Amino acid sequence: MWEREAPAKLALADEVHLWQASLVVSASELQQYAQSLSVDEQTRADRFRFPRDSHRFIASRGILRALLGRYLKTSPEELQFCYSKQGKPALAAAFATFGLEFNLSHSEDLMVCAIARDCRIGIDLEYLRPVANLEDLTQRFFAPREHTAIHALPDELRLRSFFQHWTCKEALLKATGDGLMSLSAIEVCLERETAKLISWSSVAQPANEWSLQLFTPRSGYVAAVAMEALDRSIAFWQWNVDINAWK
Repeated sequence: MWEREAPAKLALADEVHLWQASLVVSASELQQYAQSLSVDEQTRADRFRFPRDSHRFIASRGILRALLGRYLKTSPEELQFCYSKQGKPALAAAFATFGLEFNLSHSEDLMVCAIARDCRIGIDLEYLRPVANLEDLTQRFFAPREHTAIHALPDELRLRSFFQHWTCKEALLKATGDGLMSLSAIEVCLERETAKLISWSSVAQPANEWSLQLFTPRSGYVAAVAMEALDRSIAFWQWNVDINAWK
């Protein structure tokens, strides 16, 4: 599914590009990524208590800048971002005329990024890990039919289904910039590794104006992308770790 080599010229029409990248990078790569960050991003990186988390943040933001710079034919360090009240990043006004929309998510040592044009988009990635009080969580944040569907599954499938539901909900909320307190307002239906939005009580748009795509970027992970569009094709790309090739 994941193509190793992206085309020399990246262009978006009526499609969505999904990227995945490892956040385990060399010291020299980390330094190059750090040099492309803004002052506020560098400050955020310095606030992490553990170096591992700081390094992951630097790598993810550096890769994001390199990717967007490639689409916009702009040096990564020249890009400017603005943020919603909930902290969702977007391109600042100087770059907004291109209509480029993006969202990223990372978990453990993996990052995924969704890029589209003129389409609200959100993405979420989760590492499959044990969850305490799973039944309490689904009762609190999920619709009754979701709760029933998850707990009707065999034990070995229940956790994966939980995280698939969760990533769908988070991807939708990230597309609009809403906070996690709105999880219970969303109901999705999962069947055979496909997902569909059933209802979303906190947004004005009808549910059938949104589409969801589940995918597995790597063994042990689940992810979902949400877009305010229908029938857009999706291309899957693997990040090229040769930074100099992207300048």
